[in-house]
Amino acid sequence: AARFRAMSVKAPPASTPPTDRILRAIVAILLSVACFSVLNAISKTLTEHYPVVQVIWARYVFAFVFMMALFLPRSGKALFRWHNVGSQMVRGLLLFFSSYLYFHAIAYLPLATAAAISLTSPLVVTALSARFLGEPVGLARWVAVCIGFAGALIVVRPGHAHFEWHSLLVVGSTLCSAFYQLYSRRYGQTERPDASATMATIVGTVVATPMLPFEWATPAFGWDWVLFVAMGVLAGVGHYFVTIAYSQAPAATIAPFNYGQLIGAAILGYLIFDNIPDFWTWVG
Repeated sequence: AARFRAMSVKAPPASTPPTDRILRAIVAILLSVACFSVLNAISKTLTEHYPVVQVIWARYVFAFVFMMALFLPRSGKALFRWHNVGSQMVRGLLLFFSSYLYFHAIAYLPLATAAAISLTSPLVVTALSARFLGEPVGLARWVAVCIGFAGALIVVRPGHAHFEWHSLLVVGSTLCSAFYQLYSRRYGQTERPDASATMATIVGTVVATPMLPFEWATPAFGWDWVLFVAMGVLAGVGHYFVTIAYSQAPAATIAPFNYGQLIGAAILGYLIFDNIPDFWTWVG
């Protein structure tokens, strides 16, 4: 009995995820960051020659096809069973509008600039996780939120003579993305990750398809089809890992790792588009 009481005292609180789950969540979010960095570079390449709506549609359709091929043989009908259908649909709409606004923005903005603005998303997630999720946010994280917001203002520079209004599209995309992450955390522990990711692709496909007849350009080269398909695969894999990450650890713990996208955006922007972030973008 004494041994049992000693073990009980040393056991971690039920609300604290085990260390191995937190590490698993961090690995998952870093993998998703890698996928999204490449995905954004591909989408910027494609939007130079194709309508944005077409690029978004391909991103969802090929992601859905990929998920069916990957998950359906293993999961069967469970892939289409959701405990919170309404919340899953809202989550899917948030992801769609986040992609829609972001893809329009990066057609005009350097990848690193767009990434720097979009990375205010972890700040929003951290700030709202206490009220929306009931998860504690300490003083250090609140200070980080304030500093991060100041950095975003430096990048956007709304009163600057060379203010680029497309950056506001990224701001809107960021807000949608933040609430998408919060919904992923709030309902992720009661849903299968593959089912949640599948629902998001279904919602995006249904919303994007009616727009397609008005904006379509037939791909002229086989390589472009490869890029369209690759974009869908990266989206499917990336959001699957996002779902896993937010189901394993607190949102305020996971969200800051999204800053890895800034590194990927800076590298890919330079290698592919010859974009070098200006001084104030680096400062921000």
